[in-house]
Amino acid sequence: MTRLAGEVLRQRCIEAVVEEGELFGIVSQQLAAGPTPATGGLDARVPWVPDWAARDLVGHLGTVHRWATTILRAGHTQRPAPDATRTPPHDGLIDWYAEGLTELISTLRTTPPDAPAWHMSPTAEKTAASWARRQAHELVVHRMDLEVAAGLPHSPVDADLAEDGVDELLTVVVPRWAHTEPLSTARATAAVTATDTRRTWSLSVDRGAVTVRSERSGTEDAHLQGEALQLLLRLWGRPADVTVDGDPAAEALLRGR
Repeated sequence: MTRLAGEVLRQRCIEAVVEEGELFGIVSQQLAAGPTPATGGLDARVPWVPDWAARDLVGHLGTVHRWATTILRAGHTQRPAPDATRTPPHDGLIDWYAEGLTELISTLRTTPPDAPAWHMSPTAEKTAASWARRQAHELVVHRMDLEVAAGLPHSPVDADLAEDGVDELLTVVVPRWAHTEPLSTARATAAVTATDTRRTWSLSVDRGAVTVRSERSGTEDAHLQGEALQLLLRLWGRPADVTVDGDPAAEALLRGR
């Protein structure tokens, strides 16, 4: 399998924002109208994120989309101002979400990939291309959250896109949290293997310093294995069909928050 990279990756991620964003909107509409196995409409709970109802998911993504759009349009790498965050409305929430998605897609398509853009991770490139990637994987995971809330089966995700989601989490998201517990004081190693794409990552955490390599040493404290989509779910704290060998605490260091 050819790994996504460069402009091919950016275009695939923009395509995923379109596809996943529209699917998320459709499931939201179905929940609000009632023709889903779940009851409660937009108040249906997300079983694996018990603090969230479906309406919280819709509001969260609508807010994130506007936040990312503001960052992309700013044209610099400075942290966005607090007013870049929008409060979701109670009424007209789904239309509000759709408006934010439309603006995000238009901005992703028209902003040059190398245009400067702030990013919260110290390892991410401070360019617009990084936001196409971040928003694609944000939507993939939360679309699956919403499907669970609606009692629907997961729609498929391409293995190459799921693999890149795993790579982004390990190389960009985990270093973002390196200054916080437990990463800031832990010393451990862990390997991750995507059994369907044959890609491997090896991470070393040394009291806040995170190093990622593309090959296993074979001496890691823990080894996480599964298909790329299952790894993506596991690493974002969702139930998944994976195998963990070795120290569970070392593997737990890899989880996004």
